[in-house]
Amino acid sequence: MSDQSTLRSRGIDRAIELLNCLLEARQPLRIGDLSRRLKAPRSTIYELVNRFLDAGILEMVDGDGRVFFGRTVHFYGTAYLEVHDFSRRARAEVQQLAEKTGETAQFCSLHGNKYSVLHAHSGDRLFRISGEIGVPVPIPWTASGRLLLDHLDRDSILQFVPSEDFRLPDGRWIDPEQFYEEICRARKNGFCITRGLIDNFSCCMAAPVRKDSGVTIGCMCLVVPDGRAADKELLSHLKDSADSLSRYARDLAGC
Repeated sequence: MSDQSTLRSRGIDRAIELLNCLLEARQPLRIGDLSRRLKAPRSTIYELVNRFLDAGILEMVDGDGRVFFGRTVHFYGTAYLEVHDFSRRARAEVQQLAEKTGETAQFCSLHGNKYSVLHAHSGDRLFRISGEIGVPVPIPWTASGRLLLDHLDRDSILQFVPSEDFRLPDGRWIDPEQFYEEICRARKNGFCITRGLIDNFSCCMAAPVRKDSGVTIGCMCLVVPDGRAADKELLSHLKDSADSLSRYARDLAGC
């Protein structure tokens, strides 16, 4: 690869890092903040930000020089949903599940070596539990993670998940061997329920959306108060929703 191509590739990588930084921050940032977070020269970030501002990918949000995603990103997202039938169907399935159960419903998948919520819809209960769309979360922190990796063997799983991701927010440590056993149990059961991983008051219920090969491409989830973890009707609705989306995914693949 020529020096010119290497520089161009590095510039593209830096641009992607900048956009990911704003996504994870979930708030507008100044150029200086972006420079510090990315450990990049201020001049480089300034040049990228100006190019994105010209394209409408970023917008200046106030007089302090803070920038965030612009309306062009909205157009990209709308176009994505128009073309990708499966994502559109998953969003509708999430809304139906939330309305049926009264609880927060989500559709989740892997994004690199992290878990991420793609679609979410709050239920009608006064007490609501929510998850941020697009925020990367360590896989061992989630019920879905135990299903998203269930096509892999033990060694592949431990190589895939960064060692630091077994540390929970409160400092507790998830034993990797126990994590693998929970993955095996989740695959056998066809669902997974976790309690008290991120907080002590909620549990996550997940059911897999699978391809014909058996690989999990995503999970339908319910995030509920811990007292509803044993509700069999909730689990039944969740599994029915995941099965419906699995059939839809297989039908699309067969087109």
